[in-house]
Amino acid sequence: MTRYALLLAVAALAACGTQKAVRPDAPAPAVAESQTQTIHYQTKKGKRLTAVYHNNHSPLTVELKQGNSVENLKQIQSWAKGVEYANNTTRWHVQEGRATLKRKGMSSIYYEIN
Repeated sequence: MTRYALLLAVAALAACGTQKAVRPDAPAPAVAESQTQTIHYQTKKGKRLTAVYHNNHSPLTVELKQGNSVENLKQIQSWAKGVEYANNTTRWHVQEGRATLKRKGMSSIYYEIN
């Protein structure tokens, strides 16, 4: 009886291996999010901006690209439905498919586009 209990315990522990241990040929499941995510935005007046979100370090950062200029901002706040990035001169508040850019006393609202 003890021998069967021992064999059962060994078999149960063997089943607890990693994906590669159980199926070495199988690709590892994708668990982590992408390291970067690029989203394009546009105002109602047609002004475009590309945001490249970097999720591979802390604090999280975003690169805002408009024409030939690139501006880097760090995440300063996050909520269940939004996040805010900033540097010394610019704030970028993103929430539910739209974003507000505040720079030099001016605010512009951008909407996600394909």
